[in-house]
Amino acid sequence: MDFPALRAVQEELAALLDEARTEDGGHDVAKIRSITGTNAEKLAKIKQLNARFVELKAVGQAAENTGGHMSSGDGARSYERESFHLGGIKGSAPSIGQGARQWAQEAAQTLTKAAEQHGVKALTSGAVDAPTMVRTGLFAMPTNPARLLDLIVDRQQIPGNEFEFLRQTVRTDNAVAVADSATKPTSIYTVTSVQDRVRVYAHLSEPTPLRLFADHKDLSGFLESEMSRGVLDKLEADIVSGAVASENVVGILNTAGVGTTAFLTSVPITLRKARTAMESAHEAPTAWVLNPADAEGLDLLTTADGEYLVDSTAYANIFGNIPKVVSTSVPAGTALLADWSQCRLVVRQDTTIDADGSGALFETNQIKLRAEGRFGFAVQRPAAFRIVDLAP
Repeated sequence: MDFPALRAVQEELAALLDEARTEDGGHDVAKIRSITGTNAEKLAKIKQLNARFVELKAVGQAAENTGGHMSSGDGARSYERESFHLGGIKGSAPSIGQGARQWAQEAAQTLTKAAEQHGVKALTSGAVDAPTMVRTGLFAMPTNPARLLDLIVDRQQIPGNEFEFLRQTVRTDNAVAVADSATKPTSIYTVTSVQDRVRVYAHLSEPTPLRLFADHKDLSGFLESEMSRGVLDKLEADIVSGAVASENVVGILNTAGVGTTAFLTSVPITLRKARTAMESAHEAPTAWVLNPADAEGLDLLTTADGEYLVDSTAYANIFGNIPKVVSTSVPAGTALLADWSQCRLVVRQDTTIDADGSGALFETNQIKLRAEGRFGFAVQRPAAFRIVDLAP
């Protein structure tokens, strides 16, 4: 029985093992270059190979049980004659089928273990890849955006600290039907150049005993996720409320030219008035953003008959077919209605996690993490944004 698929898995595992091998005889998934992406994506690929190996192993076992054998075409016969080396463990493959399966199993287990513990290996050497939570490049807004950052579809990677963008400050359309030989009217579309720079968003973890990373393989991923989320949460909050004269990006609430809708009679009426204002200005908003408290208040509104307004057509008429995102980044009593394609997230450095165990930390066998990213924010057309006051 021929097993070319098993041979292919063995060859790929061998190549990955060779790439991942470190000078001390261990394995570091971050060293693998034949798999593109983050360490987490490399881990997923290795797990796929491991699953494929398990499948092939079952087929091979069934073949042996029925008197079948593997031909030399599957690469197994060479492992019958030669010793194999994996992760500092040497041994001899006792038989054709058994040796091939044992080799593949050991390779898969070694790489999977190294991948799952990539945080430990990388932490001791200085840095790990944080989850890539800010994709750059223009892409479509998700159908069900989960957070405010999801709404910003224009994202630009820059090579330096400073960046420049054009902001539209005036849009006056004066186009009319013009008779022969008459002078055509002039429309006014004023833009101004804005120079800005990226800001550093960062925080530290408390000192953590290094042994915990070795004892709990999920700790590294947990801390990476938590610390990356903390960076992006603060960035998102500043995108909404960042002050002009502070060390942060300037937020929408503090950008000149953004439209406003004052509270009028009730929250539903105010929200509908805001939508009317946007439509009257020929704006096409892509999403609402509300604070959880305001979203709750709307969901609990009832009609005179005691019916929840959220179950009626009136609720749909207020928001229209525009997605609604609930976010603590927006202050309670305020809502945002905007065409979110008219702003840009500038990325100099996506969130990274660095670790330090030197100095006093070395003496106590502890490690401290730092999550850090460098971001900028640009409102290119303030008229496409509207601040809605929900407080009477």
